[in-house]
Amino acid sequence: MLQKLSIKNYALIDKIEIDFTNGFTAVTGETGSGKSILLGALGLILGERADLKSLRNKDEKCVIEGVFKLGKKKFSSFFYLNDIDFEEETILRREITPSGKSRAFINDTPVKLTTLKELGERLIDIHSQHQTQQVNTIGFQSLVLDIASNSSAVFEAYKAALKSYEVILNQIKENEALQQKAVAEQDYINFQLEELSAIDLDQDKELVEQEYNLLANAEDVISISNEVSNIINNEQGGVIEVLQQLEQALSKLERVDDSYQELMARVKSTIIELQDVDFEVSNKLNNLEMDEERLVYLDELLGEFNRLEKKYNVFGLSDLKQLKEELEEKAVQFNSLDNTLEKLYQKAKESKQEVLSVGSKLTGLREKGAVVLEKRIKKILNDLSMPNAIFKVVLSKLEEPSNYGIESIDFQIATNKGSNFDSLKKVASGGELSRVMLAIKTILAEKGMLPTLIFDEIDTGVSGVVASKMGGMMQEMGKKLQVISITHLPQVASKGGSHLKVYKEDKKDQTHTFIVQLNNDERLVEIAKMLSGANPTEAAISNAKELLN
Repeated sequence: MLQKLSIKNYALIDKIEIDFTNGFTAVTGETGSGKSILLGALGLILGERADLKSLRNKDEKCVIEGVFKLGKKKFSSFFYLNDIDFEEETILRREITPSGKSRAFINDTPVKLTTLKELGERLIDIHSQHQTQQVNTIGFQSLVLDIASNSSAVFEAYKAALKSYEVILNQIKENEALQQKAVAEQDYINFQLEELSAIDLDQDKELVEQEYNLLANAEDVISISNEVSNIINNEQGGVIEVLQQLEQALSKLERVDDSYQELMARVKSTIIELQDVDFEVSNKLNNLEMDEERLVYLDELLGEFNRLEKKYNVFGLSDLKQLKEELEEKAVQFNSLDNTLEKLYQKAKESKQEVLSVGSKLTGLREKGAVVLEKRIKKILNDLSMPNAIFKVVLSKLEEPSNYGIESIDFQIATNKGSNFDSLKKVASGGELSRVMLAIKTILAEKGMLPTLIFDEIDTGVSGVVASKMGGMMQEMGKKLQVISITHLPQVASKGGSHLKVYKEDKKDQTHTFIVQLNNDERLVEIAKMLSGANPTEAAISNAKELLN
């Protein structure tokens, strides 16, 4: 409940404080007196965006503060989750500095605007003329129907099931996109795999290069090998013959001096090494064949190695082998997409069945609740001088589940005898829409689903007896919740348990807006003025007394 509102340096207001009571409070004032300023100030502490133009004195900050009485059971979780100290008398404050900076506070704790707005939506429901059009939206209609049907919990279960279903649908969409991409890539990947599988990537490229170089230079190898053998074995001055002569000379010296024995052994060892070299060269020469076909094959193989390395921008056969393994892994993944999608299709089928099952339960509750809602709204509209109006909730099964259920919801009305039913937005006038909305708000109030309720000229387009009945309904609503109604109609204003007047005065070349609480005498005069003008007649005063009584 809103207990107090203080406004400083806002629009045409210097500084005012307004006390509110529970029950039904009427707010009146001439057109242009500043009633919208009251709503604007409330909007700021409820999280609406600030405008620097709203500062009356551009050199001072604007401060709007509201004191609310809260129930701990209903609001403690919000304060706990947002790390704010809970107070039964909670203060919402908004400050706008001359520089345009806006700050928000809950119980002196700085908060984000979204946090203030979240709490504000749970504290006050401001119903404006624009909001009357809300009755035509599927979201509002489903909310009202579920409250009337006591099916809100089932609707939450439906939304949870629908969300799970939509997650699976998104997974299917992503995997189908991958599959389409895979189809486009698969042929190219298969081509690459065939290309890389055509050669043995486990070979040693260096050994292949060595063999190629040997075959490519075979004639030189044979010629030089023969030259080596000739140098070693030439009987006319070959290296071995010379070393043998040296060995014989050292043998003669050994007979004279034993110390030459070691030198002779070294010469013998050299002879053996040279003989071994000669053997190895001869052996290699014997194994060397002039194989032109093998040479061509090795040349083509090395060319293919180099081509693939350049094409795939890698270095060495090990990199090509790694690339091949990666491509093989991709191919396996592509093949597994079909299985994944098949599982997802089955999962989606089961999830959709769950949505339809919960949705069917929701539909059943709504169908029963629709009957109750239709009767209750018809009764209220009858009380509001629409005796021939018949309200109907039309539920039509949808082909696919929607965010609001497995059926569409349409509030329809026939306002006159013999007239056809049609959607509210098509057939109801502004005044009729206001009465329908008031009927709905009355039902929501009866269900205890509304916070402080503010009506901003909901009585526009009605007068006389209808206005009196609307005021009576607000008065009844005020027995269960705090109701504040901004009105131009004396019939509505007279039903208020308290009465606030908004007016303007010019002081020192400036216009100021004031909001005051009227006592009984002041209230009598105000309502009389609303009936007959600035100078009320005796008849108007008498009529005002009757309205107040």
